[in-house]
Amino acid sequence: MGLPQESFAGTLHETARLWRTELDRRLRPLGLSQAKWRMLVHVACSDDCTQAELAARLGVEAPTVVGLLDRLTADGLVERRESPHDRRSKTVHLCEGGRALMRPITEMAEGLSRELLANLSAEEIAISTAALKKIRDRLLSL
Repeated sequence: MGLPQESFAGTLHETARLWRTELDRRLRPLGLSQAKWRMLVHVACSDDCTQAELAARLGVEAPTVVGLLDRLTADGLVERRESPHDRRSKTVHLCEGGRALMRPITEMAEGLSRELLANLSAEEIAISTAALKKIRDRLLSL
């Protein structure tokens, strides 16, 4: 068996992947691919993100974001606007259709979270969350 941190990292990665895959399965009846629902969630969380910021948050290249935003725009879910701070960049915002989809996305995501965390105590959740935040903060400081 490897070092505890190797086991932790592997378990963390696999858990995140499985969690995302299960949410993707549950959202598929809404006609949303994982790429689409993840983009909508990121746009909803910060309604004036630039395309470059979205690419960084999603961990994908800018051309991938452009193509996905083109499809979401054609579907009436998002719109691009000229940035008030930089005319060379565009900010991305949810349209009415995107805002309407956020309700079932949020409900399904929260339901899955409740289901997956049901066997953990409030203390276990708090300790796990604190540990993950420390790891995240350390990564952001690198």
